[in-house]
Amino acid sequence: MVGIGVAVRQQHSLMTTNGSMSLTSFQQLFEHDSPHGRTYAALVAHPRSTLAELAAHLDRPTTAVAASLEALCEMQAVVRIDTNGVAVWDAHAPEVLSEAESRRRQQEIARMHAAAARLGETFRSVRRSSRGAGTTAPIYEIRDMVAEFEELQQSARSGVRLVERGPFLCEGERAERLFELKSARIASGVRYQTLYQDNIYQDADRLRFALSTNSAGAQARTLPDPPLKVIIADGERAALMLHHDERRGDPIGIRVGASPMLDLLIHTFDVLFAMAAPISVNPNEPLEERDRAILTLMGLGATDDTIARRLGMSRRTVVRRTAALLERLGASTRFQAGVQAMRRGWL
Repeated sequence: MVGIGVAVRQQHSLMTTNGSMSLTSFQQLFEHDSPHGRTYAALVAHPRSTLAELAAHLDRPTTAVAASLEALCEMQAVVRIDTNGVAVWDAHAPEVLSEAESRRRQQEIARMHAAAARLGETFRSVRRSSRGAGTTAPIYEIRDMVAEFEELQQSARSGVRLVERGPFLCEGERAERLFELKSARIASGVRYQTLYQDNIYQDADRLRFALSTNSAGAQARTLPDPPLKVIIADGERAALMLHHDERRGDPIGIRVGASPMLDLLIHTFDVLFAMAAPISVNPNEPLEERDRAILTLMGLGATDDTIARRLGMSRRTVVRRTAALLERLGASTRFQAGVQAMRRGWL
């Protein structure tokens, strides 16, 4: 079979017209309700099948199955083998594909961190100037930075993007007030996307704030070490935190108006948010062996019926435990659950 390293490199060639990478095809590979995912799962269960055999297993037209096989071959998820003039197909190992994809995403995060660090050096030298045309302005005091975060949320009309990581701007009553402001803006219809550092799970108050706003309709995700702290309102204005030490002479933050810098901040946030894991209610509770077995079979593309037969459980029990695992991992798909389970060392 073709090497998995080649498969992952090939994923980089699946680009959209604007140059950004599309992960839809790879994610569909582990979605049992997608055409490509069903075809891949059928090959996992029935190796070295012909086109006619796969069509029979899937109860789909051969033309549709052939299209899925062509796409899967391009992704290097399956391989065609010609034996004595007869073409058969076989699948690459699912866990190897998902692990390789996870490593590739971690490399992307590392590159993003490095780019953000270089960008931060530029931010620290920014001042108002004729060249800046008034699109940026320095902030020198913590109280002004807090006021900027409040004002951007109060004036937002449609959406707020927010990266929350330590050191935090405020604690205690001031933090509670910012939480109440956020809750009020969500209630008024403003869409919130918040990216937290993973250590939020050790901060009971902020975890409570995050889970509360999530239940009200916000979206919250986590990364191990987000490379910047920023708030963006309506895609029109932003405030970027540079450091937390007022004793230094350089600005602690920057106000950013419509400019290429703002466009870069928006794009950076969107890429990081796409890579992040949905926030989980109870990430540290030990995993039962039965649930670990369910996660492993899910990662192999097994259906609920197959899992029930393999583990000697009723289908209803499998459906219930699978839903609980997705909620616990903060995942919306089985593929996402597998990635988060690996990241937490459960698999």
